[in-house]
Amino acid sequence: MMLYLFLFFVGLLFVYIKFQYFTLRGPIPGLSPHFFFGNLIQTGLLSGRRVSSEVYILLNGQFGDIYQYWLGFIHFVVVHNIDDVQYILSHRNIYDQGQIFLEKFSILVPNSIICNIGAKFKRHGAFAMPLFRRSKIISNINIVIDGTDKLLDRWRARPTGQVHTDVVEQCQNLLLEIFGLIAFDYDLETLDGNDSGNKNELTKALRDIMSIFRMIIYAPNIVSTVYLKLSPKYRRASATVERYLHRMVEQELAETPDSRLQRKKTSLIASLVSSLQADEPAEARKKEAEKKGLSRKELFDEMLMFLIAGYETTSTALAWCIYQLSKNPRVQQKLKTELMQDASSQSLTVDRVDSFIYLDCFINEVLRYSPTIDGTSRSVVVDDYLPKSGTRLYKGDQVLIPTSALSRDTRFWKIDAEQFYPERFLNEDKNHHPCALLPFGGGHRQCLGQDLARFELKVILARMLQQVTFVDGGSEVNAGGFSQTLTIIPKHVGVTVEFH
Repeated sequence: MMLYLFLFFVGLLFVYIKFQYFTLRGPIPGLSPHFFFGNLIQTGLLSGRRVSSEVYILLNGQFGDIYQYWLGFIHFVVVHNIDDVQYILSHRNIYDQGQIFLEKFSILVPNSIICNIGAKFKRHGAFAMPLFRRSKIISNINIVIDGTDKLLDRWRARPTGQVHTDVVEQCQNLLLEIFGLIAFDYDLETLDGNDSGNKNELTKALRDIMSIFRMIIYAPNIVSTVYLKLSPKYRRASATVERYLHRMVEQELAETPDSRLQRKKTSLIASLVSSLQADEPAEARKKEAEKKGLSRKELFDEMLMFLIAGYETTSTALAWCIYQLSKNPRVQQKLKTELMQDASSQSLTVDRVDSFIYLDCFINEVLRYSPTIDGTSRSVVVDDYLPKSGTRLYKGDQVLIPTSALSRDTRFWKIDAEQFYPERFLNEDKNHHPCALLPFGGGHRQCLGQDLARFELKVILARMLQQVTFVDGGSEVNAGGFSQTLTIIPKHVGVTVEFH
């Protein structure tokens, strides 16, 4: 009898959860979700057969510009209508940070700006946003050049004609090295030997945290939280990172007030440390809207978040750039011609880098054609309707904007969107719809570091193309394709690097 009652209640619970969380809602079309997995199995995401950007294009063709979609447990209303997208991104009082960002990143960095909304977001933004102003960014051009030269020296030491199949990893090493120096004046030693990135304790800990985060990002939050609490590897890595970040902060605090004031003009770590609260207990007792500065824990979370975000997306974009250069020799030669306009000098200055217009077009085309992120998300704060489609949305709904699909949507590009053609940004598609290309998101929650990312990409590529040509390593090793992690990385990249 007890067994029957138990089975009855289990069945009842299953029906409730299925109806409450895994059933199509209202008139908006979409794939009927599976229990627990949502649409992950039907779309091929779980098996790795497709990545998110391909899924959005597929579902857009099947259901139109508005449809329902389940990413596991998380239910989204996906919006492809570009006018509705613009409306969402321009109404911050109605559409705030997506719940998926709040939930997933709060597992690792609960006090970072990406996990904050309302008054806390404003407080953190007051310190975080100025860190990436152009005046701070451009002063680091020599750090970017020196890091690139280190990588080029490693490539030069390899046998002539060797096919480089570790491009993604090498790009990660480069960007981690550069960002460590720019943000924290710290050498992570990722380019100082064959295995130096694993000999540096902090670098190894950061890699461990990133690999764990990639593994748990799509798991239910309860599963992710329990895993992190039980994982010795994560606990060790987290303790190591916190110890090093604490040391960096103490080192900065040891500087004289005059020195810190001067360093704030160009140093991210100096600016961050200057935001520390003088009296944490007193600030903790205040209402959020009255608080000033950052607590030590908030500062550590921001530093870790900057490290994670500061190299992951940019290194992926750089890997895609190298892949596209190897596949498009005409474009590569045109870039080299632009770089040789002042053949009397190999030096790269900020003004000279700014003058490389075609290089800007190339980077934009890579970000459009091979997007590193699949989309962005917003939470509906109050009931609303989308003006173009008339879709009704309710408080608590999660809206997903598939930026990767918009950038390949033929409706928004005059030149064939399926063609890799950087010249589009010089001519017919120069004045494209602003929401057709959102590689760093849009609105008030767009990526804080996008100017730094673009600057790094431009300087790195200019330096590389001054010295090398990237050649297709063959159809088997250089097949491209997509692999979904935190970003969308190229699955197969194999190039030879020919020095001039």
